[in-house]
Amino acid sequence: IEATGAAHAPAAAIASVRRGGRVLLVGLHGAPRELQLTSMILREVDVFTTVAHVCDTDIPAALDLLTRTDVARITAGPRLPLDTLVDEGLRPLAERRAAGKILVSP
Repeated sequence: IEATGAAHAPAAAIASVRRGGRVLLVGLHGAPRELQLTSMILREVDVFTTVAHVCDTDIPAALDLLTRTDVARITAGPRLPLDTLVDEGLRPLAERRAAGKILVSP
């Protein structure tokens, strides 16, 4: 599930899914994105999109999924104290070395 809308995220999600896997794109993008279609075809990757969500139904289901599975651990990056955000969070992000979401504690 790619929900960030980050420029590199759709290609990264598609590249990291297993052969025959599925990728759901829900992050919104402000510009066109290029994808490696030949690789997707040869690996039989299915790509789905949606904006059809109902908050009363989807948010509780999503929260349940996060509590019952490893999705949160896999997709979340480091938890950083606010005073280390620049060196340990923003700099790796700017240098494209960050993985997952960067969570900040006050």
